[in-house]
Amino acid sequence: MPTFTPTHLGKWEQLFTDLVDGEGAALTEEGTWMLGDKSGLVCVFEDDEPLFIEASSNISKTVLCYIKGGAECEFRTMVGIVEMGASAKNAAQRAKSGPLALRISKRVEKFRYRVSPGPVKSLSQLADAFNVVADTRYAGPSALANRALDALPS
Repeated sequence: MPTFTPTHLGKWEQLFTDLVDGEGAALTEEGTWMLGDKSGLVCVFEDDEPLFIEASSNISKTVLCYIKGGAECEFRTMVGIVEMGASAKNAAQRAKSGPLALRISKRVEKFRYRVSPGPVKSLSQLADAFNVVADTRYAGPSALANRALDALPS
């Protein structure tokens, strides 16, 4: 698998660097008070390792979904699958409520997040490219390859 670097992003390199290396806040309800109904990119990380990058049309709702659950959320589903060994078949449902959701919420409290604005038309493509370059634990190429190998029939 080729190794991608931020220079592969061209004119988007600075936005990537700001998102991955910029100021962060705790992934708790108290850490989200300043967010509004703005669109942009959200990067969740542990220590200095990017875990997940997502495009969001409403950053406040997205981050609150990461924290609280209750609605289907790709980030919480990936935490359940990667960190807790949940089955990919039912992880999305179990990550919304119940015992797995409580375990995910406790794990998520230890994470931090950063947000960055971006052009609305390109947010999804930027999030995909940034996940590839950062090789995030939940959505990067290594994570996708590992999930594909794990899903092979025995």
